[in-house]
Amino acid sequence: MATVRLRQASEYPAAAQKLFELSKAWFNHDFKQPSAMSRVMAWDPEFGGPHGRAMKRAMAPGEWSRADKEMVATVVSGVNACAY
Repeated sequence: MATVRLRQASEYPAAAQKLFELSKAWFNHDFKQPSAMSRVMAWDPEFGGPHGRAMKRAMAPGEWSRADKEMVATVVSGVNACAY
């Protein structure tokens, strides 16, 4: 159940819309709308910016494959009962 109004991507400033476009390239998928979490975090750049940079570092090439990292993220989301 959402507790904040999820805005449409078109309601965001140009800088956030650029991030949404970069996300499409990152995932190699043409999303109709960015994920709910992406839209929530993009609305508050002081919060979303550091989180986005941390995620980029976490998903960078390293000892674990991207698939391994995605699996860990999926399990953590399940444990946290995340609907995303």
